[in-house]
Amino acid sequence: MGRECCIGFAELFERAKGRSWTDAEAREFAALDQGARNAMVRELALLAGDIRTEDRRGTDGLIYTAFWVEDPPSLNAE
Repeated sequence: MGRECCIGFAELFERAKGRSWTDAEAREFAALDQGARNAMVRELALLAGDIRTEDRRGTDGLIYTAFWVEDPPSLNAE
């Protein structure tokens, strides 16, 4: 059975780009509408290669792209 590990957006960005995001990039992301944020999450997930995504409806009625790592090595270490 697979295990899942939630990560934050900063870690997603670092996995995809190989570097931390800048303060300017963080401000640009915060200024995006939800659709553009979802598109960015999906793009970064593809670049990272080990990230799963799923669109989910929030309690506010908006669609959010959730993301997580499945079977990360740290969870499978014995």
